[in-house]
Amino acid sequence: MKILFDLAVKPAAYLDPGSGSMLIQILLAALLGAGVAVKIFWRSIKAFFTGKKASEGTTEDPTAITDDPTVVPSDSTSTKE
Repeated sequence: MKILFDLAVKPAAYLDPGSGSMLIQILLAALLGAGVAVKIFWRSIKAFFTGKKASEGTTEDPTAITDDPTVVPSDSTSTKE
């Protein structure tokens, strides 16, 4: 009986340290990708849950790259005077 059990139950795969590192990288990439997606679509997500229409007035691309890296992007939602 033990011989039949040994034949039926065999390890299917071997996980070495490189496999664990790859799994951590996949997890981090998924989390960072979700964070970027939320940042890009935040106004639409907020409008969906609040029931208000997303303002289409500003079509600023949040992923746009400026020529001058020292320029801080303007925030159209702030109320600075």
